[in-house]
Amino acid sequence: MRLEEAIIVLHYNKIRLTVRCVQSILDAGYSPGQVHCFDNGSRPEVFAELKETFPEVRHLRIEKNHGFSGGFNRALKWIFSSPSLTSALFCTNDTVVYPHALEECSQTGRQAGAGMVAPCIAYLSHPDSIDSIGAYVDFENCTIHHYHDRDLPLLLVPGKEYIPGTALWIHRDAFNALGGTDESYFTYWEDVDMSFRAHGKNIPLARCYRAKIGHGVGQTCHKKPLYTTFYFQRNRIRFCKRFLGGDVLNKTLQRILRELQQSGARWQEKGDTKRLNYLEQLMEEIKIIT
Repeated sequence: MRLEEAIIVLHYNKIRLTVRCVQSILDAGYSPGQVHCFDNGSRPEVFAELKETFPEVRHLRIEKNHGFSGGFNRALKWIFSSPSLTSALFCTNDTVVYPHALEECSQTGRQAGAGMVAPCIAYLSHPDSIDSIGAYVDFENCTIHHYHDRDLPLLLVPGKEYIPGTALWIHRDAFNALGGTDESYFTYWEDVDMSFRAHGKNIPLARCYRAKIGHGVGQTCHKKPLYTTFYFQRNRIRFCKRFLGGDVLNKTLQRILRELQQSGARWQEKGDTKRLNYLEQLMEEIKIIT
């Protein structure tokens, strides 16, 4: 393994998941010096326990959680502050890394001239099933969908496809050119936005079937109205406003508005005050001009 490549794990509080992830990297044959754990504002005792468990791995903690987008940026800035590191495999802590994932991504990046590479992410519960090998935006409905196919082309289609943030390889030049993710998203859609900005800067994005990452798809966020109702929908709206225009934008926002109104009726029947409060903010975010 070349010294200019590293693996970085973004984590927040969930110590067991992080231990599993880091251990998988070491079991895959990577040296502790290649592994960087970035703590996105966990409790101090969580950070201390992880350092004690993996004393030879590199660790850095920040005091405040900055969401996925802020954690991603700070983690990669930390990595690339070292002149010797030119690329990194970024992973969230609910993943496991299989042997040669970093090398395969790096080789694909060089061969394709790509600034970012999507590894083949498989479900941990069903290792032969693909969770994602890149993803795409359905602009008619402004929804996002993972690819599960096994025969997709090497390069992602500009203006349509993106690399999910669960795990990705990124070159330092691409990170610097993009400035990382847009932290105003906080969480959700920042990976879509970053990929589309890469397309706009003519930075090729590629996929690599040979690089395998396992993903233990969690349910935590699906139980939290702040995430599923507010951040996801707010950022969906913001993405549309940034990358669509004219009648297409207006029709898309109208469609989202109708969806939110239908959801609001259900929340009203259930007396779900939290989601109804977020709904008011989302309506303000849309601001459709007819």
